[in-house]
Amino acid sequence: MDRTFKTEVGWWYWILISITSLLLFFFFWMHDTLLAIIMAVLVIYEIEMLIHTQYVITDDGLLKVETGRFVKKFTLRIDQIESIRLVRSMIFWAPALSFHRYEIKYNGNNKTVKVQVSPRNKEAFISKLKSMNDKLVIQDK
Repeated sequence: MDRTFKTEVGWWYWILISITSLLLFFFFWMHDTLLAIIMAVLVIYEIEMLIHTQYVITDDGLLKVETGRFVKKFTLRIDQIESIRLVRSMIFWAPALSFHRYEIKYNGNNKTVKVQVSPRNKEAFISKLKSMNDKLVIQDK
């Protein structure tokens, strides 16, 4: 049975949504249509990411990283994961909504790729990956 891990949401993401929402209200109030539309699109995008960012570990050995409907999903094979390490990162374009993340290093198409994820239940996430890939190296910071 597939196991889904929702993302951990950091304080900074809630502030981002609040500021964008306030700007939306302000531009709407001031009748600045173009900026109100831009802010509305941003709020929809942020809420979409908030609701739909998740990491799915399938029974057939795949890790699916989903970040909403507007961002392309990607999948990696769990047996290709080389290592995982806990990092504190402020990279905003990673599929993670918290600064406390795991950096997953894996071999994809003969090149090493890194992706950052922030599952809410970190211990269960690592345990599930480790049970599916016994060669997985868990690195301390």
